[in-house]
Amino acid sequence: FFFQAEDGIRDVAVTGVQTCALPILLITGSDDFLVGREVRRIWQAMHKAQPDTERVDLDANAEDAVGQFIEASSPNLFGDVPLLVLDRLEEADEQLQSAVLDFVAQGEAAPHALFIVRGGVRGRGFVDKVKQGGVELISIEVPKGRGVDDFILAEFKSHKRKPPTADAVRTLRTSVGDDLASLAAAISQLSVDIEADPIGVAEIERYYEGMAGVAPYQVTDAAFAGRVSEALATLRWSLERDPGIGPAVVASGLAGLRGIIAVSHAPANLPDAELAKLAGVPPWKVRILKEQGRRWGGRQLADGMLLLVRADAALKGGEIDQHGQVQVLDAAQRQALLERTIVGLARLVAR
Repeated sequence: FFFQAEDGIRDVAVTGVQTCALPILLITGSDDFLVGREVRRIWQAMHKAQPDTERVDLDANAEDAVGQFIEASSPNLFGDVPLLVLDRLEEADEQLQSAVLDFVAQGEAAPHALFIVRGGVRGRGFVDKVKQGGVELISIEVPKGRGVDDFILAEFKSHKRKPPTADAVRTLRTSVGDDLASLAAAISQLSVDIEADPIGVAEIERYYEGMAGVAPYQVTDAAFAGRVSEALATLRWSLERDPGIGPAVVASGLAGLRGIIAVSHAPANLPDAELAKLAGVPPWKVRILKEQGRRWGGRQLADGMLLLVRADAALKGGEIDQHGQVQVLDAAQRQALLERTIVGLARLVAR
């Protein structure tokens, strides 16, 4: 039978009563991590109630999938019933399709089974027939945009941690990306290694020090918000660990200003998904760009672009001195130029 889990995800529970059979379940989902997690939940629930139960995993795309399926779905001499897990159901050939439909037709008399459909158009007609056969359907949606934030909060909760702030969530996504498996692994590791609760921006930044792509966004986001001290400190921190990061910081600033311009001048009531395409950013970034756009007027955007373009040219080709000669910048000069640029950006917000 089924119960509603605390996190709202539908789990399967199995009683120790032999007459209460686990129904045939059909899981549909395109994310391997989420599908794998749901399969583990179902298996753990069943195995906890019936420790002697075995599990048989099959791939519908295997060479002898139909033979393996028929063998695994037949009772053994001791009458034991395994949990039969058939993956990539949509790739079943005609013989396996026929065997699966015969299996589903047994209803409650069939052994415990879990079918997995990974998505796509292949085998859709066959999968629809399986659905119509009375199986229990579990549809797994991949979170997007703010849904990823909710996923992160739920992961911290599962580790008995207090919810992080929005800034900490943003920093984690910037550090790790939006791959759910990577986020889950990161949160698990952070929860083990860091005592602070809730885990904040500073802890995440220190933990992922040296990861590519983290520092440029931290520097420019702080500058766009007008936080001069934070932007300058973060720039110096990033230069200490990677002296060559300057061009990436400038590129991040240019991309950020282009995003602000795109979002600020877009038609009213345009959905966030369309705004994301227009600005060339992931959907979760649209909210940040909107917030930044409230602080930046047309003159500020123009001045900011000019600052960054000049810095970009100087870092790549050098500066023209008072004699009209191109001077290639040394490390100290490059850092001074970057600091002037970032401070200049941050002070534009206060104008």
